[in-house]
Amino acid sequence: MEIIKTMPGDNRFYLFENLPKQLYSAEALHQKHTEDFNIPFIHGYYVLSDNGEPKARAVLYENPGLFYQGKKAIAIGNYESVEDERISNKFLKYFIKEAQKLNANFLIGPLNGSTWNNYRFSLHNDYDNFLLELYHPVYYNQQFLSVGFKTIAHYTSKINTDLFCDHKEVLMKESKLLNAGVTIRNIDLANFNEELQNLYPFICVAFKDNFLFSSISMETFLEKYKKMASLINPGFVLIAEDEQSNIVGFIFCYDDLLNKKEKSLIIKTLARTQSKQWSGLGSVLANRIISLAKKQDYQSIIHAFMKDDGNSSEASKKFFGNIYKEYALYGLQL
Repeated sequence: MEIIKTMPGDNRFYLFENLPKQLYSAEALHQKHTEDFNIPFIHGYYVLSDNGEPKARAVLYENPGLFYQGKKAIAIGNYESVEDERISNKFLKYFIKEAQKLNANFLIGPLNGSTWNNYRFSLHNDYDNFLLELYHPVYYNQQFLSVGFKTIAHYTSKINTDLFCDHKEVLMKESKLLNAGVTIRNIDLANFNEELQNLYPFICVAFKDNFLFSSISMETFLEKYKKMASLINPGFVLIAEDEQSNIVGFIFCYDDLLNKKEKSLIIKTLARTQSKQWSGLGSVLANRIISLAKKQDYQSIIHAFMKDDGNSSEASKKFFGNIYKEYALYGLQL
């Protein structure tokens, strides 16, 4: 067995590219189409080869803004491996040594460089994937645990199938906010670039205290979210503004185009300015989305990828009580 450091254009980079085709069915590969590579932070692409056959692959990311418990962290992402702990142990232990060489205090994974990109492993595959949810074999979790990684964050996706909405207290809160000068409008796709430029500072401030947050440039933000334009139904993307037209709340939803059984909507992002005067705004935005979805004959709404102690949990408690998917992110102190 040998571990190869490679890069696009190298004569053995095909080993890195081809491994997923060996591991996954055509259907599963379709579910992996959203995989991303965080190019600015890539330290190296790696493949474990056994007698010329790729058996494991990953990317090591060095993000200067990534810290865990106030200390430097290196990330391992884009991970794939055969179900063989002899292989995965050798491969992951190699990354532990590489992270130590980079003077990191922690190795975190799976994380494609930052939380703006794909991260987390599914803890079970009991349900079909929804759109933009990456598929992973469940055994990846044990491979990380077997070399000493510990769970550092747990996430859930919740599903609402009764679409109950218009709680009295939420409607009262909405009335109070509207009377205070708040306006809630749909995103304007005709001026999408300008909308994104206005959303950028709000999103950065709203997320700055999030777990493992690292900053992102305006250019990268625009490039990333312009790619989402084809998924956007402006009726399900709401922006709340105060009397001075400052953005104070935002909810981004999209249709689950992978669900062929029913109309299903996914709430991907729900955020508000962290000030007491805007308390309850998240619930107001979620309520509006659910009410509209109900009128348009949706059968389910998914609130995706919530960290157990995240800020969106309060709104989720009101509307999304049923956990149906779970995920884990792992860390190892070096």
